[in-house]
Amino acid sequence: MRSVALMAAVALLAVTPAVGQPNEPNSPQSDIIVTGVRPEQVQSFVEQVSAVPPSVNQIARWDNDICTSVAGASTEQSQHIVDRISYRAEQVGLRPGREGCRPNVFVFLAAESDSFTQRLVEERRSLFAYYHEEHVVTLGHEALTQFVETQRPIRWWHVIQTRGGDGDRLGSDQAGNNSPPPSNADAMKPPEADALTGVQAVRSSGSRIRSPERQDFNRVVVIVDGARASGYPVDSLADYIAMVTLAQIDPAAQTRDYPTILNLFDENPDNISFEMTNWDMAYLDGLYRATRNAASATQQVREISRRMQGDSRSRD
Repeated sequence: MRSVALMAAVALLAVTPAVGQPNEPNSPQSDIIVTGVRPEQVQSFVEQVSAVPPSVNQIARWDNDICTSVAGASTEQSQHIVDRISYRAEQVGLRPGREGCRPNVFVFLAAESDSFTQRLVEERRSLFAYYHEEHVVTLGHEALTQFVETQRPIRWWHVIQTRGGDGDRLGSDQAGNNSPPPSNADAMKPPEADALTGVQAVRSSGSRIRSPERQDFNRVVVIVDGARASGYPVDSLADYIAMVTLAQIDPAAQTRDYPTILNLFDENPDNISFEMTNWDMAYLDGLYRATRNAASATQQVREISRRMQGDSRSRD
């Protein structure tokens, strides 16, 4: 009965993986900086927006490829969102939407996202890494409860995979034994984790400035509330989705003092940005150039902040 209820709630959400090929010119950004602000303002912004799982103490990012699937919108709107995410991904050096790619970014547009989110999490918990997966981390069950219960125009959930510092997989990514068997008949089935045999040795070595491990995004779920997001330009919504897809943004971040797409839904019209700003692109640029296997998130915050300011000490 629950599966029937979920599918009824998303009757218009025919899950069609729309593989993104950017319609906009490919113009990778480089050396994006913010000017006219104090260093402490920039670092405060980075600290505010960066969500870090406490169990790993590193800021995660995508490795090379992302593949976006959009459900719940018209084909034209879905492709537009995919294209926009792909365009932003290319700007930070990622390879989006290669032919035959397997979706790892799942965007759902729901007419009533609160009940939809609750049902999706209850019935597809493995999608959110609710059950134990070896070398896979999230912000935790308390954060997942907030994801479900906090009403937002757009909400997001990142699942992170811990890898060796040089990118090697660590052991098996198979879901734990407590995970229920998957339903092959369910169109909303979450992606299955790759099963590996044995454990690869980690060739990198830790130090005071580097860790033997790094954090890569495994999958991201983004849910858009059709009513709360109504009236906003599709480009603006797509840029917002791209921002919270390419980086694990803290949904509780206080960003009103900064020019950022994260203020799209601010109650004060003077604070609203309708597209990614220089701050946003500078943050993403810094994130995707920072040390992947840094010794701590604090080190990465400093690197991102310095690059945002054009500091020559930031790591290339």
